[in-house]
Amino acid sequence: MAKSSVTIFLFAFFICIFSNLITVEGWWSQDLPIKTTDISGNKKELLGVLHNVLEKLQKKRMSNWDRKPSRLPVCSVGGLCSVKRGPRFGQLCDCPRRSKCNHFFLKCL
Repeated sequence: MAKSSVTIFLFAFFICIFSNLITVEGWWSQDLPIKTTDISGNKKELLGVLHNVLEKLQKKRMSNWDRKPSRLPVCSVGGLCSVKRGPRFGQLCDCPRRSKCNHFFLKCL
């Protein structure tokens, strides 16, 4: 118990000494050169860059089918609808209404 109180006292003592050195020496208040630039030109440049980024994002916009991985695209009747890999079947697409994926032929029938 006495050892922990001594370490806390020493820690607080060093913090006080260090904080006094900082304020006396003025380490935190060093004058840094302030960079002055033309704000209107800077704004126009930033707006141009932002416009380019927004155009690229609009071009990369995904359709609803790409965003929802749980939904599969619709196959045509007679088209390949699944793949057999070992004992399992992997579904490539959903068959349209009134047709079903035949796992023997792997086609929508």
